[in-house]
Amino acid sequence: MCASIQNLLCQDCSSFTVSAPLCIFHVLCLLTKPATMTLNIMILTRACPALVWLLLCLAQVNIVKADAVSTLSIHESRTQFSINLPEDSQDVNFYLSAPDLYAYTAFGFGSSMTAALMLVFYPSADYTHVTVSPRLTTGHSEPAFNPNVELTIYPGSLTDANGTMTVNGTCHSCRSWGSGSIDVESTTQPMIFAYGPTLGEGSDDVSAPLRRHMGYGHFTMNMVTATGPGGITTVPQNITSNAVFTGGIIDDSDKAATAHGVLFALIALAVAPFDTLVAGLTKRWPAVHTFTSTIYFLLVIGAMVPGILVSKEYFLTQKFQTAHQIIGLMTIIIMFGLAVWGVFLNFIRSAAKKRGQEPPERSALMGKIHRFGGWFIWVLFLINNGLGLQLANQGRTFILGYAVIAVGVVLFTLPIYWCVWRCTRSRAAKEDDAHELNIYNHEYH
Repeated sequence: MCASIQNLLCQDCSSFTVSAPLCIFHVLCLLTKPATMTLNIMILTRACPALVWLLLCLAQVNIVKADAVSTLSIHESRTQFSINLPEDSQDVNFYLSAPDLYAYTAFGFGSSMTAALMLVFYPSADYTHVTVSPRLTTGHSEPAFNPNVELTIYPGSLTDANGTMTVNGTCHSCRSWGSGSIDVESTTQPMIFAYGPTLGEGSDDVSAPLRRHMGYGHFTMNMVTATGPGGITTVPQNITSNAVFTGGIIDDSDKAATAHGVLFALIALAVAPFDTLVAGLTKRWPAVHTFTSTIYFLLVIGAMVPGILVSKEYFLTQKFQTAHQIIGLMTIIIMFGLAVWGVFLNFIRSAAKKRGQEPPERSALMGKIHRFGGWFIWVLFLINNGLGLQLANQGRTFILGYAVIAVGVVLFTLPIYWCVWRCTRSRAAKEDDAHELNIYNHEYH
């Protein structure tokens, strides 16, 4: 320790003790005198910089220890989450910093989406504040808003101009809930997190629907070190403390929804118009149309199955009451009835042919019903695909793009089908004339 500084300190503090343990106290006394603060700091910095460095380190340690906080920082998603468990309370203080480019960011207490309490954060409707929604999970489905959980969001919680959500708040009496609890004595409390797709808009509704996450993960937090004086006043940025991130971010997507959408797009834009043209071109060979329509129907059933699975994930679709679901189920029922109708019509015509007779007159009307029913089903598929895109919260540009393609396919198919219809009608008229001529010749020769 520099002797000059020791003497100066002892004089200013009216003490003649110059032992090393007391010198730090003397420095603090010197620095805190208002009249000589600036001058003393300059003298101290020049005379003994090592002591200044030591004091700064001690001050930093005291600042870090001021809050009992556990923090997880996820660099890949630019997300940071901290919690504090105030003593003699059932509250949980929390802090979040996350980008607003995701539809939502969520953290939950629990090891999985079964019986977990989650805090879901998403931008407000005007993208100036943050909506915080406490929700309970019941499995791999959309978490349900829990109105019994009370939150306090403190001033300064906002979405800034740089697109970052910052939230500081308290979840009151939420260390335990109906299906789970936080183990305050655990050093490895299981936690989960997820962030939503980049689609969607902000909302002020705490019950706003959520799409399936595009990434998720698991981590643990030390509840013992997080227990202490209430509040989160100091949060080191981009630093994980008293938490362990396990397994990294797991990329996720709604594969069932993707399969459902892609298959029905293929059906509406390719399979249905192709089967319609085949039906017109192969009237003489009904087995060909039977084959293509069977493939058509099987594809529809195959596309419906993942749609049903997806419907179970969301509250809006679990009761099958949306327009997309109602029209979809109705279309499949009509399609099945039309298939039975076609089989029956084919049976009538085949039976008449085996007897060497003309098909009954009613078979012509039945054929028209079957033909126009096929067109009607195709139109329903085209419309319902658009409703499905709206239900999936796809962007307006994407929906308009699909509409343009759908109209283009219809405009391309109509003139081809008209030519086929004209050709088959002309050929049928010639065959009828030839048949009548043969009868006339047979009667008069």
